[in-house]
Amino acid sequence: MSSERRGGLLLSTEAADRHPARIAVDGLGWDGVVVPDITLFGRQVSVLALVDGEAHALRLRQGIAPVTDRTTVALWEWPELSAPPSAARLSAVIATGPRWQTGMTAVSGFAGFASTMLLLEQNDAVPRACLTAAERYGVWVLRSGRSGVVVDHRGRMGPVVSSRPTTVTRWTEELVYARILEDGLIAPAPAG
Repeated sequence: MSSERRGGLLLSTEAADRHPARIAVDGLGWDGVVVPDITLFGRQVSVLALVDGEAHALRLRQGIAPVTDRTTVALWEWPELSAPPSAARLSAVIATGPRWQTGMTAVSGFAGFASTMLLLEQNDAVPRACLTAAERYGVWVLRSGRSGVVVDHRGRMGPVVSSRPTTVTRWTEELVYARILEDGLIAPAPAG
């Protein structure tokens, strides 16, 4: 498996007013836009997305807003229809909370989309059962508490090797792109 256990790596937490997911991804050196607290497939998670500046600029010029209607996105699979370029790609899905079981349930299903991270709000050592589940799903496990952010398990980078982009992947990218624009994390949405 491509993940490995390495407990005890302490990350800096100099800016206490930032979202915990932003602190974690900055500490790991991951690039992207953090979209906090988004509901995807009934799970409350945060997402780290990579924005394609050229695709975003093209969509702005052509007035193509995010398309969040699942049926419309599914029609893009038809050869006679063309789809706008994807402006946001999922880089990581992050679950934050005090209980590892709830967080692991929320994040493990996203292994086919991107890297996955469980950020526990605790100082205590992570239970062995949590690390075993993290190894199985390739989930990064971090703890955020009084002493800072600690990496307890390094997970897989990117989606599982056997995953392939699907209509659901593209629809999810459009949902994230819409939230990025709505939250003002990049230039405003195209008119229309």
